[in-house]
Amino acid sequence: MSNANTRKKRLPRLLLSMLIGLLFIIAIWVAGSYWLLNSQWLPERISQFDGIEIRWEQGASRHPGRWEVEGLYLAREDAALPISIEAERATLSLSLFALLRGELHIEALDAEGIRRLTVGDIALEAQGQLHVAETTLTRETLAIPDFSLAITDGRLVRLSDQATLVRDINLNADATLTSLTPVAAATGELNPDLLSALSAQLQIEAQADAWDVFMPYLNALPWLTLEGRGALAGALELTAGELQHGSVLTLDSPTLRLAVDEQRLRTPSGSPRWLIADNPPPRHTATGKGQVRLAVENDQLHFSTQLADVTLADTHPYAENAELRLATQIPNQRLDRLDLPTNVTLALQGRVIRLDMFDRYLAPTLDGKGIRLSGNGQIEASATLVDARPQQAALAIQAPLLAAEALDFKTQGSGSLTARLTPDENIDARLTFANATLTHHQRTLLSDADITLMAKSPLDAQRARQEATATLSWQAAQLPDISVLQTYLGAVLPEPAPLQLLSGQAASHGQLQVTSEQATGQVHLSGEGMTTRWQHGESAGTLTSDMQLFLPIRQAALDGSALNISGTRLSWQVANLEQPDEQLESILILTDGRFLRRENVPSGQFSLEGSVQQLGFLNTFLPDAHGLSLTGSGQLFAQGAFRDKQLLAPTRLRVNANQLEVAFLDYLATGRGELTAQLDSAEQAQLSLGIPNFALMRQNDGRPHLEGRHFALTTQTDRFSEVLKSPQPEHFVTRIAMPIIDVPDFTRYNRYLPEDAGVRLLGGQANLSSEWRLDGLEAQGEITLRAFGADMELLDQRLRGDVEVYLNLTEGDLQARRFTANDSFLRLENVFRLSEQGAPDAGWWVQLSMEQAQLEWDDPIHLTSQLRLGMRDTGLLARLFLARARESDWLGRLLNVHDINGTALLQVGDQRIRLQNLTLTGGPLLLLSDVTLQDKRANGALYARIGPLGVGVELVDSEPTLRVIQPRRWFDHWQKTHQPE
Repeated sequence: MSNANTRKKRLPRLLLSMLIGLLFIIAIWVAGSYWLLNSQWLPERISQFDGIEIRWEQGASRHPGRWEVEGLYLAREDAALPISIEAERATLSLSLFALLRGELHIEALDAEGIRRLTVGDIALEAQGQLHVAETTLTRETLAIPDFSLAITDGRLVRLSDQATLVRDINLNADATLTSLTPVAAATGELNPDLLSALSAQLQIEAQADAWDVFMPYLNALPWLTLEGRGALAGALELTAGELQHGSVLTLDSPTLRLAVDEQRLRTPSGSPRWLIADNPPPRHTATGKGQVRLAVENDQLHFSTQLADVTLADTHPYAENAELRLATQIPNQRLDRLDLPTNVTLALQGRVIRLDMFDRYLAPTLDGKGIRLSGNGQIEASATLVDARPQQAALAIQAPLLAAEALDFKTQGSGSLTARLTPDENIDARLTFANATLTHHQRTLLSDADITLMAKSPLDAQRARQEATATLSWQAAQLPDISVLQTYLGAVLPEPAPLQLLSGQAASHGQLQVTSEQATGQVHLSGEGMTTRWQHGESAGTLTSDMQLFLPIRQAALDGSALNISGTRLSWQVANLEQPDEQLESILILTDGRFLRRENVPSGQFSLEGSVQQLGFLNTFLPDAHGLSLTGSGQLFAQGAFRDKQLLAPTRLRVNANQLEVAFLDYLATGRGELTAQLDSAEQAQLSLGIPNFALMRQNDGRPHLEGRHFALTTQTDRFSEVLKSPQPEHFVTRIAMPIIDVPDFTRYNRYLPEDAGVRLLGGQANLSSEWRLDGLEAQGEITLRAFGADMELLDQRLRGDVEVYLNLTEGDLQARRFTANDSFLRLENVFRLSEQGAPDAGWWVQLSMEQAQLEWDDPIHLTSQLRLGMRDTGLLARLFLARARESDWLGRLLNVHDINGTALLQVGDQRIRLQNLTLTGGPLLLLSDVTLQDKRANGALYARIGPLGVGVELVDSEPTLRVIQPRRWFDHWQKTHQPE
């Protein structure tokens, strides 16, 4: 019983003792904790752990292992992965057993007022709350199985330069980091599986700089710069270090700017690509309102930038009101294993205001004379860049006003431009124009034209200079003035050009292919009323015609050194003068036309064939003083060469003429024949023509023409270089041969006889042969006229007989038409007087041989000549002039003396024929006479002596009066009183 009571009394005392002890321990813990937390002894001891630093300003503990501190600083010090936390207030639970082992194990950490949270070089400064649990921070072990962060009004700072990357951050994040050794002790490098241990979710809203946020992603695109600030928003989920589907981060900015540094775009060889070495490339910038977006979709990590109301510029704006999109993507995988993007696509739509920004890409082609653009319009463009170089691109521009210049050509009108960059590094561009104008050196070549220009060029600048090509084609175009083409003809023709294009309009279509060295293609022209001019020295002629030209350009060197237009076809039509409603068409084909220019000296070779309706173009090469000119039509063939102003031997021209008209002196020969012109040496040239059967007439003579055979004309020069300067007559020698001419009407030669002189040709047929040599302004020739059975009239008497006239003309003066006619003669044979009594004088003949003769070729002719006469007898003359001799047979027989010879002075002209100092002798006869035939009357006197018998006769108006008293004295007196003044 007592023992029981004793135990009952001991139990309360034991409980009281335990309570007192517990209170004592608590008092000691409280006092010790306060001392440990505020004396800095504990943080200093913990900071002695390897890689750990911890401190706080003051603290308190309400139960063991859980401390409330202010001004907490906790850091894991490591060069590879430094981590630190600074907070205004924190509730901290540490594992005491871990501390005893020399490790820092945070059972729980709840921090408020986050001053700074750093990982590496990045620091987060914000207001908010941080919670971590069961976290181990040692050099060997890093584990954060429970991490959450909720902040407002935060900013992200890069410690190395104190740059603020993101501001106004509102962030909620949850993360876990499974336990691992973060840094290899032997190498000091981060554990490659660090990101595999990390999983997180976060929601963020902030204000940020686009480049600062997305720079790590764009670092593989060194040519691209992203600038601009805006609202950053995102929802990211990270599992085992890999962003999950649905993760997205966007930046919306009122002013976003993309810049492309063209200097850093690379060619396949890796060298910087720039086309004009002395002029560094501008940066292309796109400025507008837009969004930058980074998102995970379908196992791809997508980056895109979209801009609206964009202005694009290099040194100056070149597009506005545009929309721009830049996008790239890479396979999604763990963040540290991402292959940063190297390929980018760009797309643009908008209004282009300055097309010259394309010049840097197109102008260097064609040996620096490539395409230059100007104008404005709507633009659509897209491009793909791989490994910092363009791989594919497309461009489309619609422009109400578009101009393109290349090789000094300029095309302007409404049109479009499309261009494409192919994967094989080639650019294809196409320019189309409507109602366009094409000019060259400010000369209008085409107007109202539909023009297409296609260009192909390698992207590489050096290759482009050699391999770039362009094709220019045009349809339904007008050439306002063909005279603008004269410059191009002058490039291959001598100066002054023998062919000049003066005026006229033409329609045209064609195509040209241009490389860096030459152009090829074809040109078609068709015009009405086109005026051209052929010029040779001081001689010139114009031709107005309808014309069509097909000009194939087989080779045209861009430096003007070579031109091949073989195959050129030229046709022209002129009105038929005889039938104005009809058109005469000529066609020329240049079968071979190759021209060169070396040291500014033109040269070339040519071959022509075709049909020509107007051969008058050859007249500019013929001497006017010889009266030479050609007209007609025929088949033309020509072959030759020239250098500078000089045709080179051998050069040949041949015309097979269907109808050839040849003017020479005062005559015109026509017929079907052949014409040849040839250059035999540097100074010897010759033009020859032959007409097997020809018609001959005197120019401006309305009488029927004569018929002849074997007409031949040759004109030649031994001073061809002088002829090229001016076809002066002294440089030419012309030969004309007409061996056979039929004269159906002998009376046509009355025009050469003085009218009403009493000598007329009444009828008969004749033949004529003639040959001339014209040497400069001097001439010589021979004319032979034969008439058989010709009827003639002498005063009131009619004769019939054969006539032969031979004129030997020398020392001719072509300007005065004056000749020496020595050794010429007139012969009458088989002559008889027509009368009712028959023909008693049949077989009579007379020949007048000319000495010291001067002939002036006119209508009528003027002739002065000393004559030698020979005749069969005097009977016919007596009966012609003496009616009594006709009436009395015995008187006729008395006056008929045979074998007569004599001399006289003959004057023909001034509408009369005068025979002075006529002296005839033969047998017993002496006959002296002066007779003038004029106004169909014979006037004069004669003295005749036959043996001892003499008689004088005075003719007054053809009426004879006999003088029988001292007839010789009477005749001498008559001569003295009737001498011409």
